[in-house]
Amino acid sequence: MAKSEQFCTAPDFQQSYPKIERHASDYDQVSDLQQALIVKDNNFQKQYASIYFIRLRYLRPIVLEAAKCRWKTYPGEPAYVPKALDVQTGEICFIIGTVYMDMELKPNVLKDLSAESNIAMPPTPDKYRSETNNVSLEDESGRVKLTGSKLNKEMLVTGMVIGALGKEDPASGAFEVFEVCYPGLPPQQPLPKEDNTGPKYLAILSGLNIGSNADVDLNIQLLTEYLSGELGSEKDQTDSASISRIVIAGNSVSSPVITATGKKKTYGYDATTYDATPMQQLDQVINELCMTADVDLMSGPQDPVGIHLPQQPLKRFLFDQSKKLSSFHAVTNPYWCKIDGTLILGTSGQNIDDVYKYLDGDDRLKMAEETLFWRHMAPSAPDTLWCHPFQNHDPFLLNECPHVYFIGNQPQFDSRLLEGPEKQKIRVVMVPSFAETGTIALVNLSTLECTSLQFDNVSLSSPASGDAMDES
Repeated sequence: MAKSEQFCTAPDFQQSYPKIERHASDYDQVSDLQQALIVKDNNFQKQYASIYFIRLRYLRPIVLEAAKCRWKTYPGEPAYVPKALDVQTGEICFIIGTVYMDMELKPNVLKDLSAESNIAMPPTPDKYRSETNNVSLEDESGRVKLTGSKLNKEMLVTGMVIGALGKEDPASGAFEVFEVCYPGLPPQQPLPKEDNTGPKYLAILSGLNIGSNADVDLNIQLLTEYLSGELGSEKDQTDSASISRIVIAGNSVSSPVITATGKKKTYGYDATTYDATPMQQLDQVINELCMTADVDLMSGPQDPVGIHLPQQPLKRFLFDQSKKLSSFHAVTNPYWCKIDGTLILGTSGQNIDDVYKYLDGDDRLKMAEETLFWRHMAPSAPDTLWCHPFQNHDPFLLNECPHVYFIGNQPQFDSRLLEGPEKQKIRVVMVPSFAETGTIALVNLSTLECTSLQFDNVSLSSPASGDAMDES
């Protein structure tokens, strides 16, 4: 029977219909990776210098090994200088350190405080780059200015650790860069073989933005019914049953709106000025999804949780219905997990949104791929990306290469399979905001194939044309 005919015929009570069951998957929290993202001390009186020292100390031997392998055949056999300030004038060598981008348009707290005439907070520009950018490399000995046309071709962000091959310019004292070396992709465990139970998919969505408008909420209802197996033909329900887990990558509710009550303003928190309806609707959506599948809910910049990375899980008491279900999991942002042996890493998008401001161009997928080669998912933290002042470790370092790396709340869907020199395979996925695009991503956990599923905009004011769902 054709798909359309299933909706136009009366039910046949004499016919036996097959029982459709959702495919179950083995889930591993990856405690050694996930525990590094749990903040145990919310003390912001500590300095942020420690996180830079830890980052450099961890990545320096990795970059050194990669640089020696890359430049061992370079003319003159350049030597490694352990301290950047010990470089000899005119001698070709290479140094390793942390990049610092001095940008005129980059936010500067001290500069803002010193400007007495600056009453309102200045708007954050779309891009920090300008013609007056200065690039420096810093280690324990000090900071060296980098020059050279090669820098214009590289994707450099404050906080990343690199190796720079070149020589000191006797006139300016700056280090002229000939080539740049990155840490490279981290090691990866082999991808598990596909079992005989059929394909299993991970559904990734972000930016539900519940409460923003009624049209978005209607699309979310269609999405909920599809993922729960209540929408579509028998084939649609079979496809939905192959989704073994659902990840919601932040921005699940709309930004809070303070309503004026007309009452006299008082000190302290006034609960009557805030609308709890979006959180109640989110609770209802998650409760419906958790009835048929496990749901991992990540925090996002709009959600009711601290915005410093890594963002901590949303409190379960916010969800009156879902908190009772074992299939509901509030998780951190970023988020590590392993499903059927496939290692997953995802963020709600703040890391790539900030890297985007440092670099020319609009290819966010390429920027996400580069963070894997930098072995750091958020190099601009804590300079322009807020994070906790960790003293003993850097939770954003990539010690292991994921099989799936997704970024939530991006302008549009995009995906590419990245292959490394040591047979690494990483599916990089840009997950768009569902409220703006109606699109979710489906990743095959065995083959790493990725497709998008779009729910066309359904308006309450005018009927939508065509099918409500479009798979591409």
